[in-house]
Amino acid sequence: MKKEHMKKFLTSHLFVVTAILVLKIIFLRYLLFGKADITQALVLELSYILVFTALIELIAGKWKPGAFLLLNLIFSTLFLAVVMYHAFFGRIVTYFALFQLGQLGTINESVSALIRPIYFLFFAEIIVLIILLLSRKYPIRSYSLNKKFLVLPILVLAILVSFANFQAHKDETISNNVLAAEEKGILNYEALEMYLGPEGQATIQVDVAVENSEALIEEVRELKGLEYIPPEQREYFGAAEGRNLIVIQVESMQSFPVGLELEGKEVTPNLNKLIDDSFYFPNTAQQTGPGNTADAEFIINTSLYPTAFNPTSQTFADRAFPSLPRLLKGEGYTTSTFHADDISFWNRDELYPALGIENYYYGAFFGNEDVIGIGPSDEVMFKKAMPVLRESHMKNTPFYTQLIGLTSHHPFHLPVEQQQFDLPEQFKDSLTGEYLVSINYMDRIIHDFIEQLKAEGIYENSVIAIYGDHFGLQQSAINPRDVELVTELLGHEYQTIDRLKIPFILHAPGITDEGETFEQQIGQLDMMPTIANLLGLPLDDMVIFGQDVLNHKESLLGARYYLPIGSFWNDEILFIPEKGFEDGTAYDLQTEEVIADFEQYREDYDRVLKLEYLSDAYMKTLPKR
Repeated sequence: MKKEHMKKFLTSHLFVVTAILVLKIIFLRYLLFGKADITQALVLELSYILVFTALIELIAGKWKPGAFLLLNLIFSTLFLAVVMYHAFFGRIVTYFALFQLGQLGTINESVSALIRPIYFLFFAEIIVLIILLLSRKYPIRSYSLNKKFLVLPILVLAILVSFANFQAHKDETISNNVLAAEEKGILNYEALEMYLGPEGQATIQVDVAVENSEALIEEVRELKGLEYIPPEQREYFGAAEGRNLIVIQVESMQSFPVGLELEGKEVTPNLNKLIDDSFYFPNTAQQTGPGNTADAEFIINTSLYPTAFNPTSQTFADRAFPSLPRLLKGEGYTTSTFHADDISFWNRDELYPALGIENYYYGAFFGNEDVIGIGPSDEVMFKKAMPVLRESHMKNTPFYTQLIGLTSHHPFHLPVEQQQFDLPEQFKDSLTGEYLVSINYMDRIIHDFIEQLKAEGIYENSVIAIYGDHFGLQQSAINPRDVELVTELLGHEYQTIDRLKIPFILHAPGITDEGETFEQQIGQLDMMPTIANLLGLPLDDMVIFGQDVLNHKESLLGARYYLPIGSFWNDEILFIPEKGFEDGTAYDLQTEEVIADFEQYREDYDRVLKLEYLSDAYMKTLPKR
């Protein structure tokens, strides 16, 4: 190539924009993976970028400057979305998660709290280029490069290299999606996810026909290692038969604040007293998927695994789920749910009918009184729910109601007038401190609600279940100071085991009065069958993947969103794979220390994968509404 041709090429849109995007993806890889391997970035990412830049060079014509600026802006926005999603969820965002960006308006406060000044480097040169373009001082030349002998060969070569990378990694299974993106290439990983679709690589094969519910029920029991116990032999079976069921789902509540004292002050004084008269399960594993809070609602009503790659409320919203509301409706109960958020968020307007919930109260029902963060406060929610519960009570009609909290949502900005917990000095102006203040608020509001239940005469004839939907403090979303503060509170390093541990309180006046804390490992999928046992609902003919933990002590629990696919808890360990089982890490549940030899748990790994596959396959067979 002649010298003048080389100069022309090096100052062309094709070269300059490609170089800018490569630098940005190297920067992105550094933010995500903690290292910037330039060779790896060029091998895995360059060809995909060249496909787009060469195409624009071929077809843009006189619109070339604007087209390249737009491409740069699109890629920069995508890179920002990837790094921010990773900061909050600890995962690499995929195209089906990007389709949910329309919901960001609901959680804009949480999103803005994640923005770091360094992220604006993705857009710095775009702003400068736009200013220069408008002032007619645009520095990049719109040369007409030789399309036949230069641009077209570059495009063909880029397509061939991209296809080669795609083929090389197409059948490679890596459980940890962050590691998958690092080793396969971020853009190549996204292309592979589009190819695989929302279900991913579901390659587990089983011998049971999921359409045969009887065979499936037996298969699930065998995989979980559960012996069948007849209803008449089950402890507490039917002890609360015919009672109202009140389920309170607390936003972002982890186990560690419950029972916690700071300088002699209890963070949750009211819950602590309630636990003294309740069945308490402090070691409950979070098992939600990409639907987060909506997945928690789904799990407690169905005891099925949420899907791994797309919110269940969207993927299976057109189905009719066998569920706790439908069972209780058959027993003469009215069913309702209260949630002050917009009902379209997480597709709840479809989820609730799919779960068989008759009445749902949302949005306009709560008005605009005392708005905190996402919507009206939990105090308003409980206050507005009480007349509805009172009406059912006055009619002597048993009811099942689920109340979904909002106020303790990230980033935990509680108005000063609502803050009643005085933080020690080192916790002030920290996310950890604001989190504890929010949980203290929730503790107070739940106490006031229960006192109102007592005043209305509803309390004595009710079962009250309280649990957290998911974690509040994600390690990757909090700064080092907050990690140190949580570590100080725990007395040991803040780890994944702590983050994914939520509380579950089961309170039934006259039944749980002596109080009992169950230290065994359980999961969110176990909540529904445990509640059903108390209410005298046998579930013998219903496909469930949890278990009644008042009668079954064995644990085998999967999670596959906030942990890599194949992760599980059993009675002894939390296991987290990387590429697969062999390179995974096993943590002792008691000491939280790493276990060097975990080969004995390979069967549990295989069984969890089968259970999750069976849950997905079963949901596909359910009738459409």
